[in-house]
Amino acid sequence: MILARLALRNLLRQRRRTALTLMVVVAGFLALSLAGGFMAQTFQGLADGAIRGGLGHLQVMPRDTMEGDEAQSLEKSLPDGEALAAQLRQDPAVAEILPRIQFMGLLSSGAKSVAFLGTAVDPMLEPKYMACTEALKGGAQATGGAGSRWLSADPTAREVILGVGLARALGASVGSSLTLMSTTREGALNAVDVDVAGLQDLGLRELNDRFLTVSLATANQLLDSGPARSRLSVLLKRPQDTAAVQARLQSLLPGTSVQPWFELASFYRQVKLLYFAIFGFMGLVLFLIVLLATANTLLMSVMERVREFGVLRAMGLQPRQLMVLLQWEGAFLGLLGSALGLIATLLLRAGLNALHLQMPAPPGTSHGYELNIHFVPAVYVLVALGLQATIQLSALFPGLKAARLRIVEALRHV
Repeated sequence: MILARLALRNLLRQRRRTALTLMVVVAGFLALSLAGGFMAQTFQGLADGAIRGGLGHLQVMPRDTMEGDEAQSLEKSLPDGEALAAQLRQDPAVAEILPRIQFMGLLSSGAKSVAFLGTAVDPMLEPKYMACTEALKGGAQATGGAGSRWLSADPTAREVILGVGLARALGASVGSSLTLMSTTREGALNAVDVDVAGLQDLGLRELNDRFLTVSLATANQLLDSGPARSRLSVLLKRPQDTAAVQARLQSLLPGTSVQPWFELASFYRQVKLLYFAIFGFMGLVLFLIVLLATANTLLMSVMERVREFGVLRAMGLQPRQLMVLLQWEGAFLGLLGSALGLIATLLLRAGLNALHLQMPAPPGTSHGYELNIHFVPAVYVLVALGLQATIQLSALFPGLKAARLRIVEALRHV
């Protein structure tokens, strides 16, 4: 403990140099911690958007769904999807099962036809578990009083929810009458007239330009689907059990493919890889800056304390102990810098979140989002450990230089 006290006294004696080094450590901690909180917000937002956007926690689908294309509607489907959904609802880990039919075709306003990607859902279950109603947009201004609403639960109602880009392409608004055209399970061309119940902004321009939603009853009239379903979205009571439930359901349903949401959310995976690359590079640069700044501080300390080290060696201090002394100085710099960095991070995080800043729309999306940097203790611990390891590494070279000093030459040093 004598070496630790000597190290602390030296840092307090060289206040200006110590303060400059601490500023570098604090800045590094602050930048990496805030970046980690921002990444956590982004990943959580993307995950919630994927899960509540229709994927659920798990998707049960035909085994060959990902292979090739469908020549006609529901060619690759769960033949008795409704019975399978009823069976899965009995599972104690399952909160709800949302059956879905995915299909494509043409949507016509009479004067113009546009290709679409459609999803048929249960109009009663969907709003309870998914974010479908939160994405409803602008019916009132477009129609002079008729606002966007969700699909009616009446099985005889033929209604559709359009992406805002698809509605714009057709010149349609809430209340407009359109015609859906697609092929049935047997390959016959069929069409049904529908009324626009609402408009949706799904966040991605590509989806807004092609996506529409109808009820399962309307899809059955168009596709003659019967009990067949394209997929079943599985919502779990405990999302953290996704992997375990996936393995169990896959063993119980050998003729199907049970996929977790993150395997199907390609946008989520791409953004995650991009962020790891960007912030990983930024972290490397900051660690190098901390390494060089700390090494310079400790090296200057060694050069100015040559006679002091000579006296310590003459009193019996071993070269190895001189290295330990400088390691203690690095340890105190790291601990104090991380503590101050944590305080600065928490204060700045609270201030930024209180401002409710609006971030611009990311590439490929149609609207921005509110900045809300998450509190992630694991990130703070990892950053502190990384900075501490960097500082201890930076103390090695000055320590080796101090250990090589000869006692006589050190005492005569001016």
